[in-house]
Amino acid sequence: MAEEELISKKEVLELTGISYGQFYRWKREGLIPESWFIRKSTFTGQETFLPKRKILERIEKIKALKDKRSLEEIAQLLSPELKDRRFEREEIIGLGWLSREVLEYYEAIRKESGPFSFRELIILAVIEALRKHELDPDELNLAVSTLVTSDFAKLQAREFNWMLAIARKELPGSFALTGRKPHLSFCALYTQECLFDPQTQVITRLELNKVLEDVKLKLGAL
Repeated sequence: MAEEELISKKEVLELTGISYGQFYRWKREGLIPESWFIRKSTFTGQETFLPKRKILERIEKIKALKDKRSLEEIAQLLSPELKDRRFEREEIIGLGWLSREVLEYYEAIRKESGPFSFRELIILAVIEALRKHELDPDELNLAVSTLVTSDFAKLQAREFNWMLAIARKELPGSFALTGRKPHLSFCALYTQECLFDPQTQVITRLELNKVLEDVKLKLGAL
């Protein structure tokens, strides 16, 4: 298969007559996929390139629609929602970025083995990311229950940068039996800075927008 022809960002702006600001606004709004931006070394340094046919066709579509529809509506038209898609268990395993342990853990909570919704795929990706941190089982369960009961439409909103934080507050008491000090665990979802009292230790923070974008990239949906 022939390699796809690329075009520099500068050439895109010149050929289409759009401004730098407009181009990057469309990118921020999800009209131009992040995965199309390719950094390459040239004799003048690092430059950004994009797949020529795709980007020129995409910009023509955006220009034809922008006077009739909002940018959010155009984004929906150009990148169909994954919300109604269902993913079979073996399909998820075949993607190669979710472990069987994570699937089995979530299935035990869910009490069935599939198929999974796109929302659940995001939850699975969060669980996979949280496994890299030293969390108690109860803390992982707390994070999952927080996500399961959250408003997923709000979490997907591009204008917000959602964070998930897990924190602990140590309690007075003996830890001879458990080998560690007793503590309370908290899970918070927030879009701006979240302040805990000085006696509370934040164990981990996770940027949910990045998880969402990574999952879409891996699915080829961006």
